[in-house]
This record gives sequence, C-alpha cells and structure tokens, in this order.
Amino acid sequence: MMISVISTHNTNFRAFGWVQDPSNLRSLCDVVAIFDANSQKHKELISTIIPKLVEKRDGRENFIKTLKGIPLKIKYNQLVGTSFTPRSMSRCNGIVQATVKGQGREFIGDWPADNFVRWAHCFGFIKYDYTDDTFEITKNGLELTKARETGDILSPKEKELLINAILAYPPAIRILNLLSKTEDTHLTKFDIGGQLGFIGEDGFTSMPQKTFIRSLANAEAKDRKTMKADWEGSSDKYARMIASWLEKLGLVEKMPKEVTVSMAGRKFTETIGQAYMITASGITALRKANGKSKHKRIAKNVCWEMLSTKGADREYLRTRRAFILKYLSENKHYVSVSELISYLGTVYLNENENTVADDIKGLQNIGINILKKDNKFLFADEISDFIIPLPQSLTKSDLAETKEIIRAKMSHLSHEYLLLIDLAYDSKQNRLFEMKTLDLLTEECNYQGLHLGGSRKPDGIIYTNADHCKYGVIIDTKAYSKGYNLPISQADEMERYIGENQTRDDKVNPNKWWENFDGDIDKFYFMFVSGHFVGNFKSQIERISRNKGIRGAAVAVANLLLCAEAYKAGCFTHETIRNEMFHNEEFVIPEVFF
Repeated sequence: MMISVISTHNTNFRAFGWVQDPSNLRSLCDVVAIFDANSQKHKELISTIIPKLVEKRDGRENFIKTLKGIPLKIKYNQLVGTSFTPRSMSRCNGIVQATVKGQGREFIGDWPADNFVRWAHCFGFIKYDYTDDTFEITKNGLELTKARETGDILSPKEKELLINAILAYPPAIRILNLLSKTEDTHLTKFDIGGQLGFIGEDGFTSMPQKTFIRSLANAEAKDRKTMKADWEGSSDKYARMIASWLEKLGLVEKMPKEVTVSMAGRKFTETIGQAYMITASGITALRKANGKSKHKRIAKNVCWEMLSTKGADREYLRTRRAFILKYLSENKHYVSVSELISYLGTVYLNENENTVADDIKGLQNIGINILKKDNKFLFADEISDFIIPLPQSLTKSDLAETKEIIRAKMSHLSHEYLLLIDLAYDSKQNRLFEMKTLDLLTEECNYQGLHLGGSRKPDGIIYTNADHCKYGVIIDTKAYSKGYNLPISQADEMERYIGENQTRDDKVNPNKWWENFDGDIDKFYFMFVSGHFVGNFKSQIERISRNKGIRGAAVAVANLLLCAEAYKAGCFTHETIRNEMFHNEEFVIPEVFF
C-alpha cells in the first residue's frame, strides 16, 4: 500500500467516496461495462444505443469516437453530461445517461449518472486520473464484465465479485461492524447515520432520532408520510443506500423497528421502516473482510475525496485527514496525537490535539480500523494505493477557525454538536438546525421540550418543572449565511406565539401547540438562535418584551454550545441559564466559566 502526494492546479475536484441515489446492481455492472471494449454493453452503446438516444448537437459522434479509443479512457463530462431546465425538455448528452434506463424514459439525468460513476469508483471497478479528468477500468472491473451471463439476473460470479467489492468499501464495513456489535436486535438509519462519517460536520449530518420521534408523534396526519420519507440527514441517506446494497447482496436484512422515547413522563412510539439487521452471510463476509480465520484482510478502497464532502474547507479537511492516515499507515507502532501534530507541521498544517483526535475518530467512523490504547493510535488495516492531490492553496475559513476555538473548550459535550455551527449558516438546512438545537437542549441540558416547526407553530419549546425553578422558553432558530438581523416580520411572529401562549385560545390557533408545555408553568421567556446577529436585533427583542411582558434573548450558536458545555460540566444549572441569559440582549457566556 502506498499513499502518494501530487501537486495539482485542478480546482474542480470531483465528489467521490459517497453515494446517495442508485441501487440497481445490474445497472452498476452495465456502467462498468462501458469501459470494457469487449463487453456486449460497450458494443451496443456504439452500434445502437448512442445513435438512437444522443443527438448530433449533443456529441453523438464524439462519444462513439471516444468509446473506440485505445486506451479506453473517458472524461467525466462525457460520462455524466449536463442537466436541462425544465427537466421535461432533457436530452441525453452523457454516455452513462444513455447506458442506464430511467423511469418513464430511455435514459437517466446527469445527477444519477454522476452517482453511478461514484458507485463504480467506490467499488474499485474504475479508477480516476487527476491529470486529465478521465476514468478507465481496473482489473476488478474487467473481472466483473467478464462474469456477465445472459439475462438481467446477476450471475453467481458477478454476485461474488460485488460482495468482494462492497467488503473493500470502508463505509459498508463500518455499517456491518455496527450491526454486528449492537446489543439491540437491529439499527435504524438514524442509529447508523449518527455513527457514520466525520461527525459534527456539515457533510455528515444525521437527524437526531429522539427529536424526530417526538416531532413525528406530534405531527398532523397529513404531514407524517412526508416526514417519514424525507426527513433525514446526509449520513442517514448514505446509511440507507449502503444498507440497501448490503440487503441486495444478502448481507443484511431490512426490518422495521419500533422506537420509543420519553418526554416529561409521556412515551412516544413510532415505527422506522429503514432499519437493518446483519444476516449470517453478513457475519461470515465481515469476518472475511477483517481477515479472520484463514482469510487475508481485504484491502479497502480509500480516496482523498471521501474524507470531506461539503463546505469551503473541504479540500483542506481532506488533505489534513489524508496526511493523518498516511502517517498512521506508515508506522507499525502506536502513535501519539502529539507525534501526528508534529508530522502535520512538516507539511505546513498547524493543528491542535482536539482536532486531530476528532479526525482519527472520523477515520474510524468511515470504516478504517484504527486501534486506541493509552491515548495512542495504531493503524490496523489494509488500504489500497491512493493519491493525495495537493491543491496549490490550502487555507481555513473563518467558520473552521470558530469551530476550532469552540472544540478546544468542549471537554464534556459531544463534538457532534459542532455541526450546529455549520447548520447555522446554511439556510437550506433550517429544519435540521431546528431539530439539532432542540436535541442539544433536551438531550444534553436536560430540559423537557419538543421540536414543533410547521405552519403556525414556533420552531420548538423547552421547559423545566423542578419545584425550585419552573419556566418555559419559546424558541425560534434561523440559519443565515451572513448573520440574522431579526426583521420585523419575524419579531411579529414571535410576538404572536407569545400572545397565543398567554391567551391559549384554540379558536385563535386550533393546533394548540402551547399544550406541550407543562401545565404548572407560568413563567416564560423567548429565544432566537442563529449563527450570529447583525443590525437592530436588540431593539426588536426589546419591543417584543415591552409589548408582551416577558424577557428574551438572542443566542449565537457558539454561545449556545458553550452554555451546554457549562451545564454538562456542572457550572450551570437551569436556574443559572435563566438568570444569565434572558436580559433582552445578546447572551454571551462569561469567560470565567472557561
């Protein structure tokens, strides 16, 4: 195994390593066959499929010329093509698009085509050349295409090769390991997603299951189906997709799971359809992958791109984690974090202990076997050769710097909650920001509470009903890339929620969201949570307070995390939080606590 470093001027890096959409194994085999000039699919593409589906203006002749090339290397753009708006006017303009039949038409679009390329790459059937943005078939890919028999059913040899390929894919091993070690009978996609990938990062989000179950139980009937189908984080999607591949190969079994959670003495039970259990064949395959008994450990396919997926810092994060993996893999003894920090310094990456320790945990969470003993780490795996394409410039964003500062202060709170810093600046993930905020307050700060959201409801509520300290809080969370100025419309909305809670008239609002507060509470506050606040937000908070007679606060997500850390450390109580936070201004946690 060798991890090599190359310098590159490329600024258009591809998204490899993780796949969300395709699940048809026959179509995957067909995509691999594109790259084998002797395969039946390759011949059909040249003779009939591309002439039929691709117009001259969309590159028909160029595609055929490329497919006849020796050696057969195909550029990414030729494989995937481009999108059309509106979708109903789409034309076939990619080789993979033409290879796979779509639903209701003879070809697929550019996004699923991209995912099929990623899938073939993840499984080691094709390899990528950074110098010219092309792909070509591997030895394993040629074995797969030669194993094809007539008909659409996978041949025994194809299935064997596909199982070997999935056992070389680290996230699949991670899932099999989780399923094999659980004390429970099986795990939901949320159970798995919360332990898959680099936790606390925007590209690896997971819906907090307890908060989801409570939200689902309190949702209106018309919304429940959509919530069950669509509410999930990116890691939950990866978990669901990889588990579906494992299921098709007989290594796991899909089995719905009843999940029960509690709030203030009430129990909520819901069924999660996407839940999985390892099979006897899966246990046997996992033992084979891990080199048990007579088997040699299967080398895993790792690529630089799978080490981070989103954000302005992804090239930096990929590179840092790749160098950590390189150093660990090149040393046959236990390595300390301080040794890793010194090594990173030699490649001009200056990091702290918390960050490096979290990166190692992330490498374990994507399926790399790294052992820990006395705070030292040992690489105990086999990985195939891969390249670190070193970008010309590597810098951290201000957001990453903020996360590093907060990470260093979080010794009691799980670092998974650092994700809130990313979510607070991504308006496309408002719902997950709402739910993760409520999860932090209920699961880590021991408030009772509920994510509400939806029409004519606040984003959430929390309360405490201890005899010496009873109060409730109405919460509004807002994710904005450039900070939140609390516009008048949003202030008016909070004022309306406060008024509804005060009058509790179901003729005004039939959904009666206020009934989720404990009935003994008569002291209330309000809270706005965002990345940071700008403009005249303080005057809006003062206006709400003046009109409704209760106090509120603006809380930047970094200070909310530090507040939760102070609570977990025993420095704050619910009473302390109330006394420190609600003064009609922005809450900033005192430095004395750190």
